[in-house]
Amino acid sequence: MKYDLIVIGGGPGGLMAARTAAEDSLKVVLIERKRDVAKVDRACLQIFYLRWVCPDEYLEPVTVESTPDGIHKLHFLGPGFTVDFKGSFKPYLNAIWVSPSGHKVYPFKNELFGYFYDKESLLAGLLASAEKAGAEIITGTLALGAENTPDGVNVFIRGKNGTQILKAKTAIAADGNTSKVVDSFGLNEKRATFAASAKGTAYYMAGVEPQVLGHETGWISLNIPSLPGGRGGIGLFTGELKWLVGDYQAMAKIPTFAPWFEKAQVVKTMAISGAQRSPLREPIVGNVIAVGDAATPEAWIQGAIACGYQAVKAIEKQLNGQKGYPEYIKWWQRSFYSMDPGYFRRVACHRALNSICNDEEVDYIYQFFENERVVPTLELARKPEHIKKDRPELYQKVKNSLDNIPKKLEPVFATYPPESAIFKDPDACLGRWIPYSEAIL
Repeated sequence: MKYDLIVIGGGPGGLMAARTAAEDSLKVVLIERKRDVAKVDRACLQIFYLRWVCPDEYLEPVTVESTPDGIHKLHFLGPGFTVDFKGSFKPYLNAIWVSPSGHKVYPFKNELFGYFYDKESLLAGLLASAEKAGAEIITGTLALGAENTPDGVNVFIRGKNGTQILKAKTAIAADGNTSKVVDSFGLNEKRATFAASAKGTAYYMAGVEPQVLGHETGWISLNIPSLPGGRGGIGLFTGELKWLVGDYQAMAKIPTFAPWFEKAQVVKTMAISGAQRSPLREPIVGNVIAVGDAATPEAWIQGAIACGYQAVKAIEKQLNGQKGYPEYIKWWQRSFYSMDPGYFRRVACHRALNSICNDEEVDYIYQFFENERVVPTLELARKPEHIKKDRPELYQKVKNSLDNIPKKLEPVFATYPPESAIFKDPDACLGRWIPYSEAIL
């Protein structure tokens, strides 16, 4: 057997797995389709969360330590490891939600909930540490699938030398939500699709000047039903750049937002894509572990990193005759909010507002909650009676939509065991956006 471990995918989860395995003296090879592993070719939200909206226990608790020489140490205290990061690093203190006419709510206001961190710098650092530890990296090579064998696993790859087979004792599929490895085992047949593959463009722009208090350290969410897609967002990025999700040209024609874009210039664009499926309850088949977005709809960057580390530790135990795989499954099932169907109800309720309301109705709802520490879509889903007296027709429209969500989600709900929390308390998932530290009490 040539390798102890084959890692498929050179994102944060795959690189963390390769680094961990090499540091622990496993013979490991990482396969990546891109030639430049550290290059980011698809947009993603680059935030290291200290607290956020869902109780994802993989990061309970996490801390950040910055040194005088510009090294930021990202501590995952639960699993017990640290990732050193050197690159653009900015605090996120505000989450600001804005309606078409400019009414605002602040789920987070002047509260440190995370840091922007440049993903390319993060990947470059993980790659360097993996190579330094002795991991073999093969780039420009596509993993076509895998199969279990009596003594390990075969991974089928295609690169500059044509199609080949790599053999190892184990493998980790870290190749994202379009994972060919997961598909090759038929695992996606057990999953329900919540949202079809979304396509769009993220614009990285200079000169954007959001006229909102706290935007310099904030993520701005724009809820504008008349826009293509209905939503947009503006967040932090490197240097003087900000990145924007949504049709900025259409946004710049709306009087509320036109002044934001008077000096704006597009520096580069990046594709947005990806489908959302229900998660794999048990992301292990034979000698292969699927990690991160290959097995759950939303791992975030730091969730993928935690998966890569934990998967390697599970493999090491399994190779030593211990029950590493059952331990990983147990960790997996408690670590991601998407492991409960309440995650999907929360997302569906949040998205419903733009699908049923016009701009004026969204303005009314945001004005109702003006300046409160709340996400209007979720608060209205929890208690639509807020608007019943003043806007009975809007109330009925909102209530009808909310009442229809469980039926729409039946195929997704059917993939979960009956003891899942949402089946005991359907409204538990609609609570306020809470810090992680409160979520686990």
